[in-house]
Amino acid sequence: MATSLIEETKKPLSTRLLPFLASLFFSGCFSYYSIEDLAPIAPQATLERSSIAHRGSLHREIPENSLPAITQTLRSGVQFAEVDVRQSTDGDLFLFHDGSIQTDNSFAPPELKGRKVQELSRTERAQVWLNQAKTISIPLLSDALKLLKDTPGTLQVDLKGESDPLLDSVIHELRRTNALSRVTIQLRSPLRIARIRENEPRARIVARCLDAAQLTQAIDAKVEAVELERWITADAIKAAHDAGVRVILNIASTHLDKPETWSYLRARGVDTIMSDHADMAR
Repeated sequence: MATSLIEETKKPLSTRLLPFLASLFFSGCFSYYSIEDLAPIAPQATLERSSIAHRGSLHREIPENSLPAITQTLRSGVQFAEVDVRQSTDGDLFLFHDGSIQTDNSFAPPELKGRKVQELSRTERAQVWLNQAKTISIPLLSDALKLLKDTPGTLQVDLKGESDPLLDSVIHELRRTNALSRVTIQLRSPLRIARIRENEPRARIVARCLDAAQLTQAIDAKVEAVELERWITADAIKAAHDAGVRVILNIASTHLDKPETWSYLRARGVDTIMSDHADMAR
């Protein structure tokens, strides 16, 4: 993964939109950079302007990946609500970002702290609350899908611990609830993208691309959008746009998630910005 990003950033400075993003991938931190660090290139038009609510939330005192947060997001007019989907050992598909129950992500009995969230039974999961008042619980994917009714919004699902069995379960649920047209599925594996194209051609796919080679594979697979993970170039945006594919950049939970950056990225052709403030980043 590191090699592909290094190769991408060897391009001449004039062709690089945000070369600093590659270095940020390695440092794991955006806080040392500001809008002035962005490399200037000629502006280009967006294909389709939209925003994505990171973890389904506008981050206004409502727990992320919760039904109230998704409801607030969809009612605000944000087009996409991104949620994190996991599958329990008993087969339930539910929304939760982290891999385990901790003090900083939930309110639960002491005996459940530190447990892997996917290993909790339905009874145990019902004892986990997302807010201190203990009124917001971990939701099922099926309940989140019901919120799409009578809204123009789309749920974008991030498969935590991406695997073929998890993908198959999500596709089965989308078929069962007749929600294939209302959901985009984020996938990292090019092979998994090819697999889903064979098994369910109606599925809407967002390909998470680590380098130019994966971008080419994604475009060839006729995905709906590509998320360029911690790298982006003018050539990448042009290639996606020429194929009618939206370009997504995730700057949520970073120092750069602010109006100056949103405006800069829009002017450089980024179609969709994933943000903690998606209603303002539209």
